[in-house]
Amino acid sequence: MDLVSVLSSPQTGADEPDARPARRIVLIDPRSERRAVTHLLIGGCPALDVVGLAADLDEAAVQIRAEQPDAALVEIQMPVTDGLAAIAALREGFPELRIVVCSFRDDAATRQAAHEAGADGYLRKPLEVSALARLVDA
Repeated sequence: MDLVSVLSSPQTGADEPDARPARRIVLIDPRSERRAVTHLLIGGCPALDVVGLAADLDEAAVQIRAEQPDAALVEIQMPVTDGLAAIAALREGFPELRIVVCSFRDDAATRQAAHEAGADGYLRKPLEVSALARLVDA
């Protein structure tokens, strides 16, 4: 099964009466690692539904307008638009969107800058899916 098929398939537990609706997220990460993170989220957390993949801010804006996700998972290190600038632009353009950083960078200055730019949370890679679910749901 290819990635598009996996992303468009319904989440496990969606038909159960008690099941909470999955939180919809757009993954903004320019690396090939996007595929690995997406598979981790799909397999590891039925409460999160990856509804869009974007390599940069422009692609992300298109995905967010089209899919109306609950949250964006953003990598700080992006080649075209700096991740911090992307966070600020997302916060301005989509004020209700939860923005969670997921990056290998984990220094205090970067964390602080991300929060000042408008991030709601910051997670270090490798990603802990349960921590992401808590931040998206907060």
